[in-house]
Amino acid sequence: MKKHLLILGLVILAIASISAIAVKNRPINTMLMLIEFEKVDGILQWEKELDKRDLTALVKVQDNVLEKNPETFKRLADKGYEVAGGYDEAPFWDMSYDEQYKRLKESKEKIERITGEKMRVFGSRYFAYDETTLKAADALGIEYILGRGVNDVEATVYQPKEYKTKIISVTNVDVGEPMGRGSLCDYSLWARGADSQEFGKILDESIAKKPNNMIIVSHAYLGGTRLEWWNQYQRILLSNKIKWNGFDDWLKNQRIVTLPNIEIPMNKEVKYVNPSPVKPMEDYEPISGIEIKNTIPPSSDDGTMCL
Repeated sequence: MKKHLLILGLVILAIASISAIAVKNRPINTMLMLIEFEKVDGILQWEKELDKRDLTALVKVQDNVLEKNPETFKRLADKGYEVAGGYDEAPFWDMSYDEQYKRLKESKEKIERITGEKMRVFGSRYFAYDETTLKAADALGIEYILGRGVNDVEATVYQPKEYKTKIISVTNVDVGEPMGRGSLCDYSLWARGADSQEFGKILDESIAKKPNNMIIVSHAYLGGTRLEWWNQYQRILLSNKIKWNGFDDWLKNQRIVTLPNIEIPMNKEVKYVNPSPVKPMEDYEPISGIEIKNTIPPSSDDGTMCL
């Protein structure tokens, strides 16, 4: 009897060890988010690449791009891309309920008119939100609000107990003082003084931390048009350490964290608003076949900055 129990114990231990190794070696559940504020060229470049790999992304573009290219975003939505709404003029922190409700409603109506799909995701400038945002989003039936990262490179979905709307806290990286923390995002790191090689190094360091879930953000006018930055994405698209998923599949792999809203961590840190790049965006070689004219790098007035 003791021998049988010993064997059973060893079997259980072996299964547990194998399971632990499998979890450790499991590819990171990763979603790509595309942001655009100027032209559609970078979005189209990403679309071609993702089509080759049978992948989609979460897409958040400024109103001017959406309204000038409705057919593009209708097509993306038909392919399964999640097209998010946004308000890029100001962060929602401490904005009144009436104002937030109005901006959310306007965005919802615009996205749904253009894509023919329900708007499920919304983000204000800097991915800012507060409890008022959750109340307004709940009233409009908006399922997800984008929030600034709170768990380093781990992207987390929070469910406030008081609301139906959930919060998607994006991947965050810290580059030290004086620039501090920001999204794992080409534009964010370019603006904080990183070149494409440093961006690639930060990508590798983030992946090496082996989070369960990540969100990698490309401002398409940089990552989708400039060759050096594009090459970094090409490299990690091939990585066996990452499992790239579209929005719905990414959500399916989440362990949603349910807490009273007051206990959900919030990040309001925005240490910089004016880009301080080591190399101007226009000095990077464009991807072959993409002609870039009169491209003005984003200023501090660019509302879609992932910062």
